[in-house]
Amino acid sequence: MNLSNRLLATRRPDDQEQKKLIKAVKERVKKADDLGNLRFDRRSDIKDRLQELLEEISFSSFEGVDLIIDERFVEKTLSEIFGLGLLEDFLSDCSVTDIFMIDKSMVVIKDGVKVFMGEVFKDIEEVYLIIDRIKNNTSKNLDQRTPFLNTELYDGSRCSIIIPPASDKIYISIRVFNCKDYNLEDLNASGMFSTDTMEKLYRFVEKKKNILIAGCMGSGKTTLLNTMAKLIPRDEFINLIQDVPEIQLGSHPYARLLTTRPKIREVDNEINHEKLLYETLRMKADRIIIGEVRDNMAAYQMLQALNTGHRGSFSTIHSDSAYDALIRLEILSMEYRPNLSSKVLKQMVARAIDVVLYLECYKKSDDSITRKISEIAEVSQDLDQRGDYRLKRLI
Repeated sequence: MNLSNRLLATRRPDDQEQKKLIKAVKERVKKADDLGNLRFDRRSDIKDRLQELLEEISFSSFEGVDLIIDERFVEKTLSEIFGLGLLEDFLSDCSVTDIFMIDKSMVVIKDGVKVFMGEVFKDIEEVYLIIDRIKNNTSKNLDQRTPFLNTELYDGSRCSIIIPPASDKIYISIRVFNCKDYNLEDLNASGMFSTDTMEKLYRFVEKKKNILIAGCMGSGKTTLLNTMAKLIPRDEFINLIQDVPEIQLGSHPYARLLTTRPKIREVDNEINHEKLLYETLRMKADRIIIGEVRDNMAAYQMLQALNTGHRGSFSTIHSDSAYDALIRLEILSMEYRPNLSSKVLKQMVARAIDVVLYLECYKKSDDSITRKISEIAEVSQDLDQRGDYRLKRLI
């Protein structure tokens, strides 16, 4: 530090200076030249970037004084710009996985147990204020003509909002981004699988098996995918194709995130799975990871991606069993390409998927939920005599 810097008056910003700094940061965010166009793996990333912005703006705006930008002021700025009031405490709680709002009432799932909070908001206007905060940080509309909003919050949490007249009340569902950094040993200790199964999972990734992770909502599909994807060698290029950034491989040097974008306005161009797969093939990725298969286009494009010679890929899907996961993938693909026969699609599925991992949720005596791999099925590339999938059950 030079002499001129040491001679600067060092103090915390007063109320007026804080307001000026926060206003300046808001303007930068609105222009989408800073926070607005970045993806963040965790809340701490946003706080770090906010601190950088605050220090940069204070240096250029207040000559002759060195303002102290402490953590408390960064938290205040975060709350002012992105803050969601009462929800903030739950979004930063690693034991909370889901938040549900029904008008003024709230339910959270904490450590696998539903906790009924009752009416936590004074009036419905407070709820609409939170909705406005969520909507303002996206480029999407939410009104009586478009009463649905699906987006991600600033910390990566998934959010779905339905308002009247499409519903009788306001319904907000938030899938909290899991801030815990698991490895396979952690999941083994939690009871998700045995030590023998853990060794199988290591071998699947090492041998570059294409893995489909199936289960019901909240069964731990994304958590398991994230954890297994961390085992991918660091010298491989990974392309992640997702609707929302659920899969986070921030520590991997060659992970490239590609995200779909719906067409909201006439001037917008839709970015779908088909376009992203086309770009992925031009980028020569070693592995392709397609996030949760939610619709027919994603299903068909996943089969296309995995039938291009890319091995060691992952995806997730909702189903009731390992076998049902293959059937669901086949049916969704048929909806997208109805001119293809069932036999052709079955052959595509059998050649694309090497292993299906099926997760189930079990309720304990204390009403908490445990998640466990209940099925591992290897898929043969050849169909059986009836033209159906040939599965080898490992567990």
